[in-house]
Amino acid sequence: MIVTLLIILHVITASAWFGLSLRLGNQAKFAATGQPAVAMDGSRTMALMGIMLIATFIFSMTLLVVGGGYPGLIQYHIASALIVVLLALQFMGLRPSWSKLSNAVNSGPLGDDASDDVSSRLSRKISMFAGIGHLIWLILLVLMFWNRLSI
Repeated sequence: MIVTLLIILHVITASAWFGLSLRLGNQAKFAATGQPAVAMDGSRTMALMGIMLIATFIFSMTLLVVGGGYPGLIQYHIASALIVVLLALQFMGLRPSWSKLSNAVNSGPLGDDASDDVSSRLSRKISMFAGIGHLIWLILLVLMFWNRLSI
């Protein structure tokens, strides 16, 4: 019963991270045009994404411990390593880039070409990191169903 509950929570939090990250590219693009309200909303999105990703990691590690490990199931070990990569991407790539973009938007008007170029570059960087996160998430999803897919 507890394992089923942990799996459900793991799936919900992973799905929530994916859903929140889908809107991040558009938020970055609109924030780069100098809209502080969108930058604030994106900061909340980033915070929720961090919470959901940490919760996903905790639930997966709890499942690992409660389940007694995964002997002979290498795909779960690979997935555990990839979720650590996703955590690193979130906290060393996405979050700092968003903070820089938010600071640029909130510091003043983005009327000159230099600040527009920096904001545009950060917006593209955020979209790129989100896309890489989506790819990792998709690979994780395939690994979770590997036993059901293999014949």
